[in-house]
Amino acid sequence: MAEKTFINNTEATLQITIFVREGELPFNQDGTVSFSLDPGQTLIVPYGNEMNIFLNGIIIFTIFEGDLFSSVQFITMQSSELDDLLNTNDTITITKVQTDYVISGSDEFLDAVNAAQTVPEMRTAIENPGLGLDLTAYNALTELQKDQVASELLTNRPVGGYPTTISIQMALNAAINQIVDPNNIYVKAGAVGGDGSLASPLSTIAEGIAAVNPGGTVHILSGTYPITSQILVNKTGIKLLGEPGTLLILQADIIAMLITAPDTTIEGLTITSDIPYAKEFIQVGATNTSILNNTIYGPPQALPMANWIVNRAVVPQGGINFTVNGNTFYSLRTGIYINPNVTGEINNNVVYNTKGAFLVDQAFTTFFGNSWGTPANEVDIALFAGTTMGPPYDNLALLSAENNNATISDQR
Repeated sequence: MAEKTFINNTEATLQITIFVREGELPFNQDGTVSFSLDPGQTLIVPYGNEMNIFLNGIIIFTIFEGDLFSSVQFITMQSSELDDLLNTNDTITITKVQTDYVISGSDEFLDAVNAAQTVPEMRTAIENPGLGLDLTAYNALTELQKDQVASELLTNRPVGGYPTTISIQMALNAAINQIVDPNNIYVKAGAVGGDGSLASPLSTIAEGIAAVNPGGTVHILSGTYPITSQILVNKTGIKLLGEPGTLLILQADIIAMLITAPDTTIEGLTITSDIPYAKEFIQVGATNTSILNNTIYGPPQALPMANWIVNRAVVPQGGINFTVNGNTFYSLRTGIYINPNVTGEINNNVVYNTKGAFLVDQAFTTFFGNSWGTPANEVDIALFAGTTMGPPYDNLALLSAENNNATISDQR
C-alpha cells in the first residue's frame, strides 16, 4: 500500500478527498480516500496498493470564520504541474494564502539531491532507493565514471534545484550518455567529431573496434553504413551489436567482415550488397565466434541458381568452432559453406532462396531447429564427399526431422 504525509498548515479543519489512479495513466480510477485534517495536524494517509501508487486529483473543503471554501483539482495528462506536485512528493502541505488554500509538496529524497554540495553527497542522494531513479545504466559504470556523472548533476543543477524526480532522471541519463566507456563504444553513420559516447558516437564500425576494450561492445546505432573497405574484427571477446534499423551495404568486391580474434560475437546486423559479389559477407577465422540474430541477404539474381554469383552469408575457416543461431539468410548462392574440421552448433536459423543453405565439407557441425522459407532452397543441407559417415551425420532421417523436414543431399 502507498502512503503520503499531509500537513494542515492552517487554522481551519480541512475535509480532504484524494483520487487514486489505477496504473500509470490519468482518468483510470481506483477509488477515493477521504479524511479530515485538524488545524496544524500532520497525518500519514495510506491509499492504493503496490500497483496503484499515483493520485489523480484532490478535493479540499472547509468552512472557516464564515467562509466556505471548496476546491477540486484533477489531473488530465501525465507530467502536468499537478501530476508532478501530487506524485513526485511524499509530503503534501496545505497553507492558507489570503482566501485561498494552497497545496505544495516536498520530498526528503529530492531535497537531498538539491542540498548536495559535493560529489560524494550527490552520489549518496541519487543512489538512495527512496528517490526512485532507474539506476540500471548508472550501476554499470565504474566508480570514477559515477563520480563524473555526479559532478555533472552538481554542475548542471538548476538555480532553483531539480523540480522533480523525473527531471533528475533526465539529467542523469544525459550525463551517462556523455561518458566515454571503453567497454561500450557507440557508432552512428554520418556522425561527425564523435568520441564514442552515446551522446557523441563515432562514425564508422572500424573506429568503434579501434576504440573498444577487448571484451567490450561496439553498439552500432540505427543507420545505413556503406562498406567499401573490410571490417576487421581483431580484438578478443568483443561484440558488434546492431541496434534496430542498422543496415550494412557492401559496395566493393571484398569480404565485408573478417573475424581474426577469438570469442567474438556478431549480433543484430542486417547486411546486404549493392550488386552480387563472389564473396562471403562474413568470414570467420577465429574460434568460438558467435553469429546471432542477423539478417544477411543478396540482391536479386536471375534464375537459374546455377548461374548465380557465388555469394555467401558466412564462411568459417577450417578447424574453428563457431555458433550460428537465430539468423535469417536468403537470396544467396549459399547460406554457410562449412570448411573441413569446423565444429559448432547451427541452430534456429531461417534460410530460403539459396542454391544450398548449409554446405558441409568434411566438417562436424550439428544442426537443430533450422527452417526454410519461400522460395525454397534447392538443397537445405548438403554433405560433400569426404564428410564423415558417422555422427553427427549417421542418421539422416533424424537430421531432416530435427530441422523441419530439411532436404538433404548426401554426396559422400
